Parts: sequence; C-alpha cells; structure tokens
Amino acid sequence: MIGSIKIESVRGKLWLLFGLNVGIALMACFTLFCYESLQQRETARRELSTEAQIIAESSTTALTFWDQRAAAETLAMLRGNSNVIEAAVYDRSNRLFAQYRNASAASGAPAFRPRSTSPYFENGALLIFEPVRLKNEKLGTIFIKSTMDDLFARLWRYAAIMCVVLIIALGVELLLSSHLQKLIAIPVTELSAVAQRVAVENDYSIRAGRHGDDDIGKLIDSFNEMLARIETYELKRKSAEESLRESEERYSLAVRGANDGLWDWKFSTDRIYCSPRWNQMLGYPVTETWSDSDGWFRLIHPRDRDRVRSALAAHREGKTPEFACEYRMRHRRGAFIWVLSRGIAVRDSDGNAVRMAGSQTDITEGKVADPLTGLPNRLYFIDRLENSIEEAQRRDRLFAVLFLDLDRFKLVNDYLGHAAGDELLIGIAARLRSSIRGTDAGFGSAASVVARLGGDEFAILLNGLSREDDALIVADRILKQMSGPFQVGGRQMAASVSIGIALSTSANTPEDLLRNADTAMYHAKTGGKGRFELFDEKMRDSALARMEIETDLRKAINEHQLMLYYQPKVRLDDQRIIGYEALVRWNHPKRGLLSPCEFVPIAEDTDLILPLGRWVLKEACRQMAEWHKTIFCDPQLTVSVNVSFKQLTGTNLVEDVRDILAETGLNPESLTLEMTETTIMANAETALTTLSRLKEMHVALELDDFGTGYSSLSYLSRLPFDTVKIDRSFVRELGTGIEKSDIVKTILELAGSMNLRVVAEGVETVDQIRELSALGCKYVQGFYFSRPVSSEVTAAVMRKGENPKFAYWGIQTLNLDSGIRGGAEGKVTPAISVGRKPVPSDMSVVRRIENAEVAV
Repeated sequence: MIGSIKIESVRGKLWLLFGLNVGIALMACFTLFCYESLQQRETARRELSTEAQIIAESSTTALTFWDQRAAAETLAMLRGNSNVIEAAVYDRSNRLFAQYRNASAASGAPAFRPRSTSPYFENGALLIFEPVRLKNEKLGTIFIKSTMDDLFARLWRYAAIMCVVLIIALGVELLLSSHLQKLIAIPVTELSAVAQRVAVENDYSIRAGRHGDDDIGKLIDSFNEMLARIETYELKRKSAEESLRESEERYSLAVRGANDGLWDWKFSTDRIYCSPRWNQMLGYPVTETWSDSDGWFRLIHPRDRDRVRSALAAHREGKTPEFACEYRMRHRRGAFIWVLSRGIAVRDSDGNAVRMAGSQTDITEGKVADPLTGLPNRLYFIDRLENSIEEAQRRDRLFAVLFLDLDRFKLVNDYLGHAAGDELLIGIAARLRSSIRGTDAGFGSAASVVARLGGDEFAILLNGLSREDDALIVADRILKQMSGPFQVGGRQMAASVSIGIALSTSANTPEDLLRNADTAMYHAKTGGKGRFELFDEKMRDSALARMEIETDLRKAINEHQLMLYYQPKVRLDDQRIIGYEALVRWNHPKRGLLSPCEFVPIAEDTDLILPLGRWVLKEACRQMAEWHKTIFCDPQLTVSVNVSFKQLTGTNLVEDVRDILAETGLNPESLTLEMTETTIMANAETALTTLSRLKEMHVALELDDFGTGYSSLSYLSRLPFDTVKIDRSFVRELGTGIEKSDIVKTILELAGSMNLRVVAEGVETVDQIRELSALGCKYVQGFYFSRPVSSEVTAAVMRKGENPKFAYWGIQTLNLDSGIRGGAEGKVTPAISVGRKPVPSDMSVVRRIENAEVAV
C-alpha cells in the first residue's frame, strides 16, 4: 500500500508509516470494542432467553387450563430482574393472556405482537419471544422486554480505559518516529541526490559521502563500488558496440525468418523474394518468383487486405516491435488458406525501414478445425458459405443451410459429466459426416460442409441442390441416423437433434441464412424435438414477436406491470376456504392483460424465470401477510406459489424464501411451494436436498400435476411433500361417462398411504364435486368456485362474508334444474358474485343459493 502512494521523500514515508500505525491501532481498538459489544449483547440475550424458557415451562399448565391468574403469578417472578421492563403471555391465537410490567414501564397493553423465536434488539431494549409447547403443540408465546442500560454503561467504561491506553502508546511511538527521522532520512536523501546526478550527467566517476558504520553506511559503500564497476564496463561496451550491432542484426533475422516459407521485401525497389516453401504452401511451382508487392496483396482475401496493410505500415513506422498478422490467402485451386506471417524491418542510421524479411506459416488446420470433433469450425463454415452465396448469385444455383441442435444435451453434461458430453458430440459428428457422403441427392461430400459451430450446435452446407426437397431428404436421413443408440461412457444412450433448414433463396448474407436456419430449428424444437422444419417468413415474424415479448417482459418485471390473481382452495366437508393459489398475470401496456401461457414459457427458456419467480414469491407472501393483519381468519389462510425447474435447481431458492419470509413477516407455515412431477424428476437428488432444506423452514410443499409425469415412486416417497394435486386431465372426465374414477381413486389411496393431503384441481361441474366427494377427496380447486381473480376482488370477497370460511360459496348461483346461470349445463361461467350461504355439506343435494349479491 505504501508503494502505491506517491511520496518522494523518506521523511514523508516515515510519517506515513506513523500514520498507518495510528490507523491500525484505532482499527484494532474499534474491532475489540465491537467484539466486546457483541459479547455483552450475546450474554444479555442468553440470560434473558433462559428466563423466557423457564417462564414458558412454568406457563404450560396455566395456558392448558386457561388459568390467567397462574400465568400472571409466573410472570411476577421477573420482579427479581430489575432490567425487565415488561412481559406477557399470549395464547395460541396470539391474544394477550397475562402480562407483567415493571414499575418504571409505561402503562397500557403491550405494544408488541408475537413474532418468531429469534431475539430482537430495538430502541435500546432486548425483546425475546419464546413459544410455549406441550408435546410439540404450540399453546402460546412468552414475550419479555429488557432494558440494555447496564450493557451500555459497561461498554462506556471499557471504551474509556481503551482510549487512555491508546493515547499513551501513540505518544511513545511519536517520540520514536522523530528519532528515526534523523537517523535515516538525511543519509538517504544525500544518496538519492548523488544517484540523480549520475543519471543526468552519465558521469560514473562521482562518489557519495559516507555516514557512519550502520546499514546505511554499508549501502553507500556498495553504491560507490557499483559506480566503479559500471565505469569500467561502460568503457568496454563502447569499444564493442559497433562490431556487436552487425552480428545482432544477422542473428535476429535468422531466428525470426526460420519458420516455413521465407520472404524478403526490399522497399527501395518494391521487389519481394519468396522461398520455394512459400510457393508450395499456395500451390505454385517452387521455381516461380514474385516481382512486386501487388502480386502478394492480390492473393490476400479482400476482407483482410486493409488489416494486413495497416499492420505492415505500423511496423515500418516503428510503432510495433515486429510485424505479425493472421490472414487468408487464395490457394492456386481457388480456396483460401489461413497463414500466420511474421517479419522484422531493417533500419538505417536514421531509423527508416529499408527492408523487411520474415516467415509465413500455414495455420489453416488449427484455425478452422474444431479440436474436439475434427469438423470444420464456424470460421471455416462462414467462409465456405460466403463462397456459396457468391456462386449462387453468379450462376443462379440453389443450396441450403441446415442448423442442428442436440435435444436435452445439458442433461448429459449435468448428470454424466463433460467427458461423456464430449464423447456424445464426437459420435454425433461421425454420424453427420456419414449422412452426407452419399450422392443420391445429386451432390457429394466435395459439395457439402459439416461444421461444429460451438457447444452442441452443428451446421451443414448443402451445395448443388436441384430442388428444395433434396434438403428435406438429407434432414430426414440425419434423423434416421440419429435414431440408433450411442455408446457413451460404457453405456447406451439415445440422442436426437432438431433441425432447421434455410434455402439460399431466403437470404443474401451468411448471418441471415444462419439466423433463418436457427429460427426454423427453434420451431422444430417447440413442435416436439427430433424433427426438422423448413424456414418461411411466418417463422421470422413469430421469432420477432417472441423477441418483443422477451424484451417487454424484462421491462415488465422492473416497471411493476405484473400482478397476481388468486384462486381459492376449498375443503369440502365444512365448505371452508383453506388458502389460495397465486397466479401471475401481465398487464401489458399495449396488449392488455396477458395470461401466463403467453409469457411464462418464454421466461422459462431464458433466465427471466428467476427474477419473475422471485417477484411472484415475494408479492404473494407480502399480500398474504397483509391479509393476515387486516382480515381475521381462523385458522390463517395459506398461499401457494409455483416454482419452476430453474428455480428448484438453482442455488438461491432456499435463501430467497428465507429472505422474503423475513422481509414480509409471513409465517412459513402459511406458504406452500408448488412444483411439477417432471420438474423434480429431472434432477431428483438436487431436488431432494433443496426440498429438505425448505421443509426444515416449515414451508409446505405441494406436488402439482401428480400422475402425469414419468417418475419413480421410490424417489417420491423420499421427497418431503405435504400435498399432491390431482391433475385436471383426470378430474375433467369425471361425470362425463368416460371412466376416470379408478385413476383418481388410486391416486387418493396412494397419497393416503404416504400421509399426503390431496387437492383436486380443475373442478368445474356439480357432477365432478359429487364424484370427488364420494371417492373421499377432501380438497378441491377450480372454476366451479371461482376463476382466478385480482387481489382487490379476493379481499372484497373475504370481507363480504360474515365468516371467512363462507367467503367464496356465493360466487355462482346454482340450480340443478336450469343449470348454472349464464353458462352451459353444469359449467361455471367467469362471472363472480358474492353471497353469504355455503353449498350444503351433503353433496347429494345442491340447492339454489338465494339472495346472491352484486358481482364484484
């Protein structure tokens, strides 16, 4: 740090050192003070927590038998602790049961409501909340508030003692620093002046005066001896300089011009000599010579010429130590090769370049070949594609570009490792080569190029097509070649590719052709993978629309355009709402309210699903916490939030949930995280670890779309779920004559054997309610009760009913004789109205809900 501060004098650096010591001492004192403060706080917290635990154990009987007097007497034991300001006992519903206040405390009810069991330091006081439990059942909460005055007094005394010691130490150091200034600064300053004089005058006969026999005196002696030796060496150097210059020049030229083809350019005549190897590299006879620089530059690729000229000019002007440049040169057969050319200029006495010589190396293989598969790389592919475009424009020929992407390749790298992924890519490359070697389509390997663009992306250039169907025939042949298993890491593995095809008539530049083929490939993937698609303009429009949605969605997350809708979950036996599922909507400024299916898939394909998912989680927790405070519900309602695959397999889900719960104040038991069967089984081991950590936080877990995915019951039995959802595809067929009740019954029995709650989603008709009730399903969700509605409507409905458990049962007036009002027979329409009477618990009778109120 000292060296980075520009202080020239030794005296200044010594004072800087003194200042740094002072700073370090102050920092150390501050650190010790902070440590002591934390220790004192921890001691106070531990002591008060112990008292709270004793009070909690003593209050178990009082809460069990509702003995407020006994609870008050228990709290009175705190009189012996003068630091305790107030204390209270709350019942399981967080209502005040008994309280105690110190004589110095203000009168009135306690200002604090029960929180989690963590300690809180607020306004100079320590707050402790301790649960009262009986056999793991929470009976209530103990609250104790203690003053921190004694702690602060001890800390001030500790700080005062530390300051006195620090002042004495700094005074002693100041005296020592002043003495060092005299011993060190003066001799070093004189030595520096002598060194500066030698540097300016180049007079090595000057000597520095000696001061004492200490280390500085020895340094001055060594400095004087060094000057004497330099003086001797300088005389010898001047005598050998002229002879050495010529030998160094010859040696430098020999070393730098020893690679592959050699060239020598004499600027005065503009004549260039090229060695036989240089000619061979470009396919010319070894006896052929070159007369001037124009012949050389005509062979350089047009796009590289200006860059090569600039590099040569920079070296001739002395701006670079050597000429070194990679560029393309046309081979005698017409194709371009990549070369690395190096050279160095010979200069006259005035520094002007009079000649340049160097070497040229063929680097085509390393430059354009993919090191893993041996296929050409993107650079070579683009170069050949440019040639094909020029040829097609001159001779009106047809060619095609195939863009290939492996399906689910990331899973191979994630679960089998990158070595297995590399082995699979090598196998894919071999099959692609064999797929275009035939001549049945009117072209062979000489007319086609298979390249690896990077990662798991490949491209094929098909030249000389006679019709559009030729490209489709090749694509179909590739898919058949890929259908067989691959041997990867000693095991057989299935792999597939999605292929996009762009004909040469669809674009005029390599970039546009590749983009069109990539767009077609994306459509092939979205259509089911393992397929091919031929590009058309509609795909471009679709891709642009998707890009617009993605761009707008990034803004929507930051500009508060998103909103949550809520759909109730209902318990059938007592017609009570047990919670809500939070569903995101996008209030687009131009397109209006968008459903999740229009933007969530796009978010899942990008990293946008992570900030979107976090926003949904935070907003749902905030809203439910607000409802808990403003709307009385017993028991408190829960909120369910969907979790995506990227959230579940990421590294921050548990931390995000913990932070959001702490920030919003929502009880973890009021939050349910929903995730699909497919999401979990894609990475079951990682999911198990994450879900276990969430369960430790007392967050509820729900398995969505149960029974629709491919899963392992052995894994499901290990996952700590509380609830499973019967997929709407099973519920939809109930009561329609298509027998699905056996599947639903099996799911209910399986869930029951695993002690899991079951929720049937997608309930829309009276017959479905009857069937589910008869099968023993206790919880349902669907349009039968309500479509997802805004938070304002949800809150209004919750407040409308005299009892929260009846809040949504007036959503739609029902009548078996005439069907559902405003809709088809047995279907619930989107209209929502608020009533006060529940559907009868006897599901064999469904009567009209009378006195339905105005729709919200």
